[in-house]
Amino acid sequence: MKSMKYFPFERNRYFYGKLLSVDDFDTEQRYVNDKRRMINRFIHGCGVVCGMNVIAVDDSTVSIEKGFALDFCGREIVLDTPVTKKLAMLDGFDNYNDQERSGSHLYLCVEYEETEKEPVHSITNSTFNGTDGAQHNKYAEGYHLYLSTEEPQNDVLSEERFYESSKVVYSGNRIRVRQVLPRYAGSNAPFQMKVIVENLGQTKPFSFKYKLGLTCVQGADGDNGGKAPDTVDIVFDESQYEKAGSYTLTIPLKATAVRDIDGQVGVEEGSFSLTIGGRKAEAAAKSSQTVRIIEGDITQAIIQNYYQTAMEDIAKNSYQQGIYLARIAVIKAGTSYVIDEVEPMPFKQYILSNPLASVITSLLLKEEEGRGRIIQKEAGAGKMLPGSGAGHMQGQIAAGTAILDLGIGGTVGQRFFSQEIVHGLGLGTVNIVLGEATGLGEDSSIIFGAQDIFDAPEGHVRTELAARADVQKGSFVIGMKCLELTGVRQVKVHWMAVKDNSRVVYEREQDTMNIKPDLLNLFICENHYFEAVVGKEAQSRVTWRIKEEGGGTIDENGMYTAPNKPGVFEVIAESMDHPEMKASAFVVVRDV
Repeated sequence: MKSMKYFPFERNRYFYGKLLSVDDFDTEQRYVNDKRRMINRFIHGCGVVCGMNVIAVDDSTVSIEKGFALDFCGREIVLDTPVTKKLAMLDGFDNYNDQERSGSHLYLCVEYEETEKEPVHSITNSTFNGTDGAQHNKYAEGYHLYLSTEEPQNDVLSEERFYESSKVVYSGNRIRVRQVLPRYAGSNAPFQMKVIVENLGQTKPFSFKYKLGLTCVQGADGDNGGKAPDTVDIVFDESQYEKAGSYTLTIPLKATAVRDIDGQVGVEEGSFSLTIGGRKAEAAAKSSQTVRIIEGDITQAIIQNYYQTAMEDIAKNSYQQGIYLARIAVIKAGTSYVIDEVEPMPFKQYILSNPLASVITSLLLKEEEGRGRIIQKEAGAGKMLPGSGAGHMQGQIAAGTAILDLGIGGTVGQRFFSQEIVHGLGLGTVNIVLGEATGLGEDSSIIFGAQDIFDAPEGHVRTELAARADVQKGSFVIGMKCLELTGVRQVKVHWMAVKDNSRVVYEREQDTMNIKPDLLNLFICENHYFEAVVGKEAQSRVTWRIKEEGGGTIDENGMYTAPNKPGVFEVIAESMDHPEMKASAFVVVRDV
């Protein structure tokens, strides 16, 4: 399996009288191996599946636990027994030893390797190849451990590549400065950029500063009347931090009110200044990154981008790459060295297996239930309604916040509206309560009702709020009218929607059909069984359908599969024996 290509696929066609050669048997093996490698790479990914943890045994030795991984080409790497190695015995250590460094990092990597074994005599080999007639009977699939001083050339093996980009701003003088920027940001929404400073053996204290130029992106609001700056100063001084190998600065930024535009974040030319040990060092920095500003859901944008680009990305990165198992900090003095620290899996090159994904999904669902993304509670004494299913309570409550953008401000009587908000309580009438926050922070006070009763803090704008609910869509829109002239750009509104499901449960007639459950909350692409009942008897002679186009699928047994988009959809059941007998249930589909 030394070939790193997947395509094209060819397999043998056998027929009576066919003369089989070595090429035919090689084709047979290559077809099966390439198909398996392609499935491994495209479906499972690449990285460590389990095991391969690295620990320091002593000052010069590391141990690698047994484990299993898939490489960049979908080939299996198996360590069936623990391995203990001295760093000096690993390939790549001599290159590090030749470098004059008082201290730095080494990376322990593993890659797929196969070797020939079982030499046998071949009577035809000497005739065709002019050799001594020896051939190897088998290939032994194994692995190769080696050391490297270089980080991965690209992030193809990292899951972070889907939602953030990393760019080196400066590297030199045993210092490296990296910027990590999200790949996507919401229109007119805040986000964060990280500046990661790594000390790669610089013993003297250092500091630097540079200026970021922004396009379609703004810095945090300053003291200049609330106007966000178009440039941001990045300043770092190591003497102000506790000594460490890595430091992280968090820079708050905000996308402007545009959509489907690439925002630019770049280092302004000539702005980088570096000081080492109190003396200015010659250094230059260059970096330019983009963040895609969108109006829709960021998760869906990441998924869509993966489907569009994954094929090309995987195919073009078909060259030899190792999996980085550990970053080893080494203290070096002359020809001697001491292992200072071992950091396993520094670049998080893991594969999320199906059992682990199932566990994580279960934990996330429990966490969401605990948070009460949709809070269901009874309006009475705390007992379930007679005959109701689990989760069907007398009252349902949903809450959230909305940011209304005023642009450059508002005048007296000017009206502003939010986007359509899906409250998630299903169709029908809901009661909506609105309150205006006195600021955009999480600790801001909230004023409900008449706003002229309380003394509002400086910067708060007096408004009137209203909501228009659409009972057929299960959504609403918030409207706001300014009662005074203001230069405030944004107003934060808290909302709470309440749906009253209290009803008297009567003895049902035998000719009435119902669907259990009648209201269901699902995540996208999730499955659930519906059951049609008449009285207390389940009905099998029922036809199922979805009212809305693209609202998911349902089979003849009532197995419903949610679509890959959020929304509220109606499921309809009709009796085959009595066509006039029908029932409906509603499904609220949410993003994962």
